[in-house]
Amino acid sequence: MNYVKVYVEHSALSLNQLFTYSCDKPVEPGCRVIVPFGPRELTGFVASLVDQPDTDRKILPVVRVLDETPLLNEELFELAGWLADQCCASVISVLKTMLPPAMRPASGKQKVVLEDWLYPVTPETDAALTRKQDTFLRSLTLPIQAAKARKQSVSMTRSLLEKGYLTLRQQPKDRDVVRIPEPDSPPELQPFQKQAIDRIQQSDAGVFLLHGVTGSGKTEVFLRLAQDALDQGRQVLFLVPEIGLTPMMTERVMARFQDQIAVYHSYLSPQEKYAQYQRVREGKVKIVVGTRSACFMPFSNLGLILMDEEHDASYKQDSMPRYHTRDVVLHRSAHHGCKAVLASATPSLESYARTLKHVYELVELPERIHKRMPEIQLVDMRTEPVISGFSRKLLDAIQSRLEKQEQTILLLNRRGYLPVVRCADCQDVRICPDCGIALSYHKKENRLVCHSCERSFRYDPVCPACGSPHAAMVGMGTEKLEETLQELFPQARIVRMDADSTRKKGAHKALLDEFGKGADILVGTQMVAKGLDFPNVTLVGVLQADNALIRTDYRAAETAYEMLEQASGRSGRGKRPGEVLIQTFDPAHYVLQAVKNHDYQGFFRQEMQYRHLGNYPPYTYMAMVVFSHEKPEKAMDKAQQAAEMFREQRVLGPVTISMRRQKHRVRLLIKDKDPARLCQAVWQMVHELDHGAVKLDVTMHPLRLED
Repeated sequence: MNYVKVYVEHSALSLNQLFTYSCDKPVEPGCRVIVPFGPRELTGFVASLVDQPDTDRKILPVVRVLDETPLLNEELFELAGWLADQCCASVISVLKTMLPPAMRPASGKQKVVLEDWLYPVTPETDAALTRKQDTFLRSLTLPIQAAKARKQSVSMTRSLLEKGYLTLRQQPKDRDVVRIPEPDSPPELQPFQKQAIDRIQQSDAGVFLLHGVTGSGKTEVFLRLAQDALDQGRQVLFLVPEIGLTPMMTERVMARFQDQIAVYHSYLSPQEKYAQYQRVREGKVKIVVGTRSACFMPFSNLGLILMDEEHDASYKQDSMPRYHTRDVVLHRSAHHGCKAVLASATPSLESYARTLKHVYELVELPERIHKRMPEIQLVDMRTEPVISGFSRKLLDAIQSRLEKQEQTILLLNRRGYLPVVRCADCQDVRICPDCGIALSYHKKENRLVCHSCERSFRYDPVCPACGSPHAAMVGMGTEKLEETLQELFPQARIVRMDADSTRKKGAHKALLDEFGKGADILVGTQMVAKGLDFPNVTLVGVLQADNALIRTDYRAAETAYEMLEQASGRSGRGKRPGEVLIQTFDPAHYVLQAVKNHDYQGFFRQEMQYRHLGNYPPYTYMAMVVFSHEKPEKAMDKAQQAAEMFREQRVLGPVTISMRRQKHRVRLLIKDKDPARLCQAVWQMVHELDHGAVKLDVTMHPLRLED
């Protein structure tokens, strides 16, 4: 009799432990099993095998073994344990995150879709074939999908199966998720690109920060480094922060490397994710292009990791386990002994500070391919004539581009039609009952939507507080911006790209294709600010730029700088000069001045001074714990008890923050100069605090503070 130690599928931290079961069937660590757990049968993940149980409790037997071979190799299993410890999360939550939905350790898992394939066999009898049957058999390229063979001839296929010349086998249905474009021709490298490639290839460093201005040819540097890794017989991981960037980057990579590539991101169906995961697991592809979750792909011989737009907050997962992709990249890079290249035109302060301490090696691309950076104007909205939210300067600039058949990108980082609906008589604002924040009006659906929990409500023009029919519409979102633009420029072809217009699968690519084929104006939220490369775009306009600067968050200035500098970089990427107009009520702000002058170092120095004064990262490490309960006093009571447990750390709070899903929430912020000591203190609090029905949400090294 063998014994197995198993993680059950519950992600709760209180169940983050191993449970022992007996097993009389062959099984290996990394396989899924069905086990009895209380009154239910749950899926578990085998962590190890033992000869004798280390408990006096009654040992129950495994009900069923689900996998013949381990789903995760030794490296990924070790990574799961390490990441759970670093993120203060359960191991099972990491395992669920690592695997595609069809392979996750969960009882209600998505099923893998199977299909019939025909394979050749030597018949056991001497059943002779007719001439037509023999000709048909020879015409098949075996193995072949049964459906394809039957499409040619149902009767012939049936006869060959009956006579034993073919056999049916079921295997997971594969789906092609990308179209292979025409092969490209590598362009001639600029001297500064060649210098960057040579330095990365020849250096003994393991981690590089590639700081290149927008339009400096970082992607071509990536492709040359990837080719070098492939020439050595190794694999390449190519990460992008958001799904919107994946189609363009995939096309570039596939044009260079053709069918050697797998694609992995959240918009794939469970079956497509499974198929792509298996292609990597079986060694059928050499390159993976994907978003955050692609960092867990089952590589066996990883030779290079490329992380584009490394500053982007999308690399941080906002549900358990709340990991940062960069940490996984560095861990896997060290394990495989391969180089990791983090790249950005606006590196995170943490990454750039690490280059100054020589933790990362800094490599720079200081020039654009076409040499000319776009000219940036800060339009002072206090003095400028305004029409429907547009300055006269911006309207004239858009008209000029339409006349010259050049393209424009407009950034307004707020989706919806009208951000706030307020009663004109009593000033009551429509609020989400679950979250306590203002609802946004979406005209197309005629509904009020909470942009925090995504709950929506039917729009009633009558004020629920006083009964007045007079609703005042305050502000503007991308939906209203699109409508206003169409009224101002009726001849213009306008494409809108935001979270509402890109909900359907393939929408990102379809919208970008539409703009690439000649639409005049691309309107959108921050997703239009990064990664897009359209040489005919000569104007970028930013509306309500100040909104990004007034957030109550320690990273507000950094986030605003990144977004505005990245957006500016979409203009003038071809041979024509680019222009950027940023509408603001505070043109003297240091963030806007740094953007205007393309002065990353100036922004870095100024912002680091503020971080030092406030004792914020990268000068310290932080953890955030949020306590939630239906009764506010219970959440506050547990938060106060927890605060007293941190004796060596600086604690900010507890403070009450906005509700979520009808739960009152209280936040603690814990700071420590030593990340290991901080992590240990948080784990100790989790284990020792009797929090009862109060829910705990832990975020190690948060990029934004819950408000």
